[in-house]
Formats: sequence, structure tokens, C-alpha cells
Amino acid sequence: MKIYTRGGDDGTTGLSGNRRVRKDDIHTEACGSLDELNAFMGAALSQLPASAHAVAGWITGIQCDLFVIGAMLATPPQSPAPVQLGADRTSFLETTIDQMEDELPPLKNFILPQGAPASVVMHQARAVARRAERAVVRLSGDEPVDASILAFLNRLSDWLFVAARWINRREGGSETAWIASAAGAIQEPAQSDRLSATLQKLDDEKEKRKTLFEKSAAELEKKRAAAEKLFRSGVDQVNRDGGKVEKPLRDMDLD
Repeated sequence: MKIYTRGGDDGTTGLSGNRRVRKDDIHTEACGSLDELNAFMGAALSQLPASAHAVAGWITGIQCDLFVIGAMLATPPQSPAPVQLGADRTSFLETTIDQMEDELPPLKNFILPQGAPASVVMHQARAVARRAERAVVRLSGDEPVDASILAFLNRLSDWLFVAARWINRREGGSETAWIASAAGAIQEPAQSDRLSATLQKLDDEKEKRKTLFEKSAAELEKKRAAAEKLFRSGVDQVNRDGGKVEKPLRDMDLD
């Protein structure tokens, strides 16, 4: 079939059930955002490093889910959609989020959408996913939208965020924290997690050496005090016996 039909030259497009709507209609806005999201996920897939190839099948499955959601949204509420989103698809997102997070350090700050190439594209997909979700929520104000779609899209942006971090870690990229001062001015981004961990380790070792030195100094002071006490006791004993010290008493060995 031809790729062009000329049917949309008047600024309208067709939906299921022979409906035609303007191209800026909320239906086309929602479906268009889903299409854009799908394209970004495909771009991320094309840039996946070998170390992160484990998520390739997951990405492809989610891309198929987005086509299903688009078909459901394009179908009139009173008509049965040709396809349905599986009830287990949101659970799939949650399960795989947990699997990826098991390999990630806990977040202590917001992070900037930076890092390895595939990771950055995943962050772009996450932002588009939020926009698609907003469009579907607006659509749900005009007509019924399957609750499974809203739940899936809400969880999908979380999935894309975690996947971006997971891919970045597998590819050896760094995470840059966003830190705001009390006055609201943005400070310089923190160093990568690995550098921060190294600096923290150095600080910990420095603190341990300091503690060890203080402990050794305290023990040495105890030995010196004991030696002085023993020396004074010896001198006092000699004086009590009426004698005298012919030569100085040898200092105690403090080792």
C-alpha cells in the first residue's frame, strides 16, 4: 500500500471506528507522545553496550506494549479494542525495576540526566513518558480510559529512570548529583559516585589512623606515669631506710 493517502491534508486524522479528529486533538496528542516515546526507546536500544544487553528484550517488549496502548486509546469507548494490555505488564515493570535496583547504589541526591549515550537516551524517553502520561490523563477527563493504561504509564517512567541508571553503571558512566544551597543557588555538581566513595574511604582511613595514634599516645602516657610513680616509690623507700641513692635509677623501659 502507499505510504501517503492525502486523507490528512485537511488537518484531520482517522481513529478506529471511522472516526476523524483534528491532528491537535487530545487523542492524537496522546498517541503521538506514545509514538515519540517508542522511538526514543528504539534509539536507546540501538546504543546499548554489550554489558547492558540484558535489558534489550525488556525494551522490545515495552515497545510492543506501547503499540497496544495506542490501539486501545484510538478505539471508541463503546467498542472493544482489537488488543488488550496484559494485566501482568505493570507487574513486569515492577519486578524488573527491583532486579535492576539490586545492582545500584542508593540515591542520596537528585541526579542530572547525564552519563553514557544509551543512558542519556533513556532519560529522554523517561521525560517523554511523563508527557504521554499527562496526555492520557487529560484524555481520561473526556472519556473512559482503561485503568491498566494509567498504571502502566505511571510505572514506566520509573522503569526508564532506573534503566537509565543501570545502563550507565554497566557502561562505566558516572552520576552527577544536583545539589542546591540553602539560598536556592545551584552549586557545582558533585563528583561521580566512584570518586566520592574513594574520598570517603580516604577520610575513613585518616580517621582510623588518628584514632590509633591517640590510643597509642594514651597508652604511652600511662606507661610514663607508671614509671614515674615506680621511680618515686623507690626513692621514697631509700629515704625511709636512711640510705642514699649512689647513682640515678635506670629509667623504666617504656616499650
